[in-house]
Amino acid sequence: MPTHQDQIRPVPNATTPYWRSYLHWLDEHRSTEHLPSEADIVIIGTGIAGVSTAYHLVNEPTEDQAQPSRSILLLEARQVCSGATGRNGGHIKKLPSTITDLSERIGRDAAGEIVRFVRANIYGVKRVIEDEGIQAEAELRRSIDVSLQDGDAVSVKRGFEEQLRSGFPLMEDVGYIGGEFAERITSIHGAKAGLSTLVLSLWPYKFVTQLLERTLSKSPGNINLQTNTPVTAIQTHDSPKGDNKIYTVKTDRGSIKTPKVILATNGYTAGLLPQYRAIITPAKATASHIAVPEGKASPAPSLANTYNIRYAPNRVDYLNPRPDGSIVVGGGQWTYRDNRALFWNTYDDSTLIEPARHYFDGLMQRNFRGWEDSGAETESVWTGIQGITPDGQPHIGKVPGNSGLYILAGYNGGGMAYAFEAARGVARMVREGISFEETGIPKCMKTTEARMSVQ
Repeated sequence: MPTHQDQIRPVPNATTPYWRSYLHWLDEHRSTEHLPSEADIVIIGTGIAGVSTAYHLVNEPTEDQAQPSRSILLLEARQVCSGATGRNGGHIKKLPSTITDLSERIGRDAAGEIVRFVRANIYGVKRVIEDEGIQAEAELRRSIDVSLQDGDAVSVKRGFEEQLRSGFPLMEDVGYIGGEFAERITSIHGAKAGLSTLVLSLWPYKFVTQLLERTLSKSPGNINLQTNTPVTAIQTHDSPKGDNKIYTVKTDRGSIKTPKVILATNGYTAGLLPQYRAIITPAKATASHIAVPEGKASPAPSLANTYNIRYAPNRVDYLNPRPDGSIVVGGGQWTYRDNRALFWNTYDDSTLIEPARHYFDGLMQRNFRGWEDSGAETESVWTGIQGITPDGQPHIGKVPGNSGLYILAGYNGGGMAYAFEAARGVARMVREGISFEETGIPKCMKTTEARMSVQ
């Protein structure tokens, strides 16, 4: 368990996710042999949040075209996209079955802001993939939340109908699948009901590394990428020029002075900003890649949708079928969640969670019609570190009490649904000096002293 500030950092020799099976040439790249001693902006982390922030900083012009380009330093503790982004399920969505609960917890208006924001992320990522010619196996699909319990199916239908009657925004994207045809439409044994919604399925590592490649090419000489360079501390100093602070970002390879630091560090944030301890808690999760052996006489049916299988309201697996017929599956938390020491407040993704090691074996045969004799096998299993917050929302924006310290972290396992547009908003705060409220990011995601005092 972490006990000191500098202990919460990515560990070496992490488990290998399927998404990192084809490495990009930037994976362990260093733009220069030595670290610069100064930079205008330092971004810590090269997952979707950090790389998207860099992209937005260089891709959107400022009002003053004569303003000189700012130097941007990207620091990564391990390899590019080796953290949570490279270990997740690979789809951008909001679970439609959770909308009712979200409305009850934070209010209908705030829930509506979040749903609109997820939709903006789906189309924002789709647009940049098309604009930049990124090859990331991206597809707009339907994603189905499938209920396997009668009681859960009744509850899900009731929530869907309530949201329709209330005129909840974007319910036009959500479809209900009734019990009569639930098994046939979803292809899942014992399906009682389903809710389908829009989703963008993609290969996250390919998206992030190619977006980074495009970003570096847009501003050659002004962006410096340094992998295998873990940050050990951030020190704050008063600036001799006024109220703004100056920060020293310390690493084992040297220190960098900068007026702006952006932390895209998710579950590792408290290692650099101790005020987020118990506010963004690292938690370990498990995912797998399942494939059908080549040469099978009767290949398994192709699956066109992504899924969340609700064995019970608190037992959910997610599945993202790949174009080659294989499946990325995550979940199985109920096999170990009663033993919090196995996953809670830990940042070690170099080992598996033993109770879940073989959980995914036979999962496709157990659940999907036509897969019973497929011979599908668990090709790989890996772990990743999520950032969990007490209120279930990420912390985004300027860190309270700091002039140039920004954060995008604490995604509670749903970072793909928020990070690209959150990065756009933070980039505008840094570049244009606008307030959080002007970014369009849902207000409940703003990092504030009030939210940081709730544990």
